[in-house]
Amino acid sequence: MIEPFSLVGFAVLGIFLLGMTLIMFEAQLEMDKFKPALFMMTGLAIIGMHYHFNHPDGFEAFAHAQHETKAELFALIGFMAFMWMIVELLNERNVFGALNQFLLDRGLGARGMFWASGALCALLSPFLNNITTAMIFGKSVKRLSVNQRYTHVALCNIVISSNSGVWFVGTSTSLMVVLAGKISIAGLLLLVPAALGGWLLSALVLHFFYLNRIGDGELIRVGSEREVLKPGGLGLTAISILAVLSSVILNMVLHVDIEFAIGSGLGFVVLYAWWLQHNHAIEIPWQDQIQKVEWNTLLFFIGIITAVSALNHVGWLSYISWLFENTSPTFVNMVLGIASGIMDNVPVEAAALMSSPQMGPDQWALNALMVGIGGSLTVVGSAAGVMAMSLEKSYSFGAHLRFMPAILVNFFGSLGIWFLQFRLLEWY
Repeated sequence: MIEPFSLVGFAVLGIFLLGMTLIMFEAQLEMDKFKPALFMMTGLAIIGMHYHFNHPDGFEAFAHAQHETKAELFALIGFMAFMWMIVELLNERNVFGALNQFLLDRGLGARGMFWASGALCALLSPFLNNITTAMIFGKSVKRLSVNQRYTHVALCNIVISSNSGVWFVGTSTSLMVVLAGKISIAGLLLLVPAALGGWLLSALVLHFFYLNRIGDGELIRVGSEREVLKPGGLGLTAISILAVLSSVILNMVLHVDIEFAIGSGLGFVVLYAWWLQHNHAIEIPWQDQIQKVEWNTLLFFIGIITAVSALNHVGWLSYISWLFENTSPTFVNMVLGIASGIMDNVPVEAAALMSSPQMGPDQWALNALMVGIGGSLTVVGSAAGVMAMSLEKSYSFGAHLRFMPAILVNFFGSLGIWFLQFRLLEWY
């Protein structure tokens, strides 16, 4: 182990901090965050040079650390890529656009769409990923809204509800905890009351203290261009749902790793897409949809997790372990949740996992909860927030902070429900 307060330790830390600074200001710099994340991987070169010139016998430990990082990255990138491919195939059949149209056809007005979009984000983001739900329903709000204040309230609701999907593996931080073996999928599902309850409390605050103050004027346009489900979309949706559910069963009952389980599920989805195309004369460019995987995001994960592993190798993450051992784990998890709102939740979760504190499943559940929903504290703290900013340029850092009462209700409300469930009732 290299000492953190050595020249090498400070060099690795400096590279990490420089990269994180660039990531935090990606919107202002107009720089995709995967670029500084990949730059941060140069910390490994610093460590390699140290061993080459000073301690050649340390290469074995260095190689072992990199091997562990590669195993974690394969699982994470594989699962996310497979899930993204399923989502893109559904998107090509306009499943999500038709879902929005279905809600409008039920006579939902501005307030009804506020609640429906938030609820669907909270229910779908655990499976589709928070950036996907923020994009789908954020685009819907942007298309329908004719009032900027309504747009901002609805987008805040979408960001919070998308980040509340910590109770399954569609959220990157929860997926990381599962893949690290700290908690099972069944353990994650126990977070449903805290995650959904926290979102519901924040939505009530947004509704009564923000949405009701806008007035009863026209907030959304009615009679805009209709969204229609493409042929085969309904069947493809059913097969995709079965693929995800069967993946969960494979993981929980047969102990097949979740990335392999969802990969086999994708196999059934693409075979069904092929069958539709060849037997029903339906044009589904499914190869093109598969290539639409957000590689920028996956490259960001590769860079950031590798950079955190370099920090771990030079000893900086040992201080996180010290905090967990010498203070309340509940307090430390809450602090990590706040930190995730400032510097993105992925490096925070990676640091917590690589520091490997000794905690029970209840505290690892809290860790997944706090780091996941903590991304809502600022608009730059999560992929959902960044997506909301990209969809609506007026939805800035300052615009998001205007809803801080609702955001804090979500954060501390979820924490309170977790405490009631896991501590007082001991239901886990």
